[in-house]
Amino acid sequence: MPKLSLNPPPWLRTILIAGAIGLGAVLILFPAWLPDDTNAPIEDRAVEVMQSALLAFASALFFATAPHAGPFRAVYRSLGFLSVTLLIAEIEGAINEIIDPLRHEYLVVPILIWAGLTLLRRRRETLHFIGFASRHPASGFALSAIILVYAFAPAFGSRAFWKISLGATYDPEIPSICRAYLELLACYFFLLAAIGFCLPLVRRRYAMFTEP
Repeated sequence: MPKLSLNPPPWLRTILIAGAIGLGAVLILFPAWLPDDTNAPIEDRAVEVMQSALLAFASALFFATAPHAGPFRAVYRSLGFLSVTLLIAEIEGAINEIIDPLRHEYLVVPILIWAGLTLLRRRRETLHFIGFASRHPASGFALSAIILVYAFAPAFGSRAFWKISLGATYDPEIPSICRAYLELLACYFFLLAAIGFCLPLVRRRYAMFTEP
């Protein structure tokens, strides 16, 4: 009697993964259905919390993966700290209040310098990781996050764009709402990129870096 396999065929696994990613992209928009509190800015509500949570989870993944990365431990630890800088930039308002009269830049700049120097000292491993990352599908999610933050968010978060598009029906909250949700989607893609870079390495150690 043939044994039943719990592993789906590759084509079905691909469809399931794509469906899960698409479903996640829809589910992260759930704050749009929450009751609106007009007394609080959009970035101080559920969207801001979700952005911070996604970035925190991504940084935690990099730090958790670092001990399993062998000679690439410093690279993954640096990626974790770079993710922390993104988190600090996201919650800069709260950070500025805590360390007043200093600014969040006093935390971000030293972390960036430390991470940059670490990657420079580990040039061989860094270049090897870049080569690995360039062939990995997770790079597409990372690139999508960058495009969303630096291209789509400024464009669709612009007041001029919506004033021209909507004319007399323009609502001043629309630009900030669009920018916030595009940044939330970018944080989700960044988390997917972190999962893509970390999960295979945890499963197979750092042997994948030596594959042709």
